[in-house]
Amino acid sequence: MDILSFIMPGRLVESILSGRGELKKKLISGIVFVAVSITVLTFLSSFFIEEKVEAKFMLSGFEGARLPFPTFSQLLLSRIIYTGMAIAIIFIVSRLALYFIKREDTKTSALITFIFNSFIVMLISTAVISPIMITQPKAPYIIVDTELQDVTVYNGSFTGYVEQRIVTISSPAISIGYLRAYRVTPDMKIVDWRVESVEEIERLIQESKTVFNMSNIKWVEEGVEKTLDRLELATGKWMTINYNVYLNAVWLNVGPSTVTQIFSMFSPISWGLTLLFISR
Repeated sequence: MDILSFIMPGRLVESILSGRGELKKKLISGIVFVAVSITVLTFLSSFFIEEKVEAKFMLSGFEGARLPFPTFSQLLLSRIIYTGMAIAIIFIVSRLALYFIKREDTKTSALITFIFNSFIVMLISTAVISPIMITQPKAPYIIVDTELQDVTVYNGSFTGYVEQRIVTISSPAISIGYLRAYRVTPDMKIVDWRVESVEEIERLIQESKTVFNMSNIKWVEEGVEKTLDRLELATGKWMTINYNVYLNAVWLNVGPSTVTQIFSMFSPISWGLTLLFISR
């Protein structure tokens, strides 16, 4: 019998529609378990980010900038995609395993129902970990290097290098396609943040300054729109900065981070327990 016949969506639908009433009820309850677990885990992630992470930029000019945290809708979408991919992988692997142990007669609907219902383990794990996380203090972090796209600076000015030539731009509004803000030492070398103590981090911050690399820059000067392809090793100041796309950042922990360790271990442990439940 063809292996692919066991992993095609059409067989799943056919099997469900032809299933008995009791199996259909279990399938519905399994779907509910999956939906509730996705929702609860999204709320837990949102709570962790908003209430248990205390972050700030250690970059000049970014004191009032929006922190690059994902929104609830972004967390929900990523959780749905992540869970969907995990279910698909578990289903395909389980189906192939049943084929090789000569249990290919197992109904597709029965297998998918069992996988869905196993998400009750995820809900139990969340119920156990949530009270522990709530009692933990916030984990402090600082951002010392970041990359952004679609940036707008208001009432700002920059002075930097264009092909070894110093250039200054100033405008009520400066549009920047790409911006990297980072810290450099007095000899203009990028700070190496691979240190082991908070004291060393504080020392490096005191001994360094913020510079910017930018590209695709547009501004208006004396009524004339001007553009610049690149500006490097620039210093600058402004009143307000907004950005639409967060690309990357260097986050440094500068205090107790027990809650972060708990949260980072939660996902692999909960998925491990779920897989153990499925394979029993």
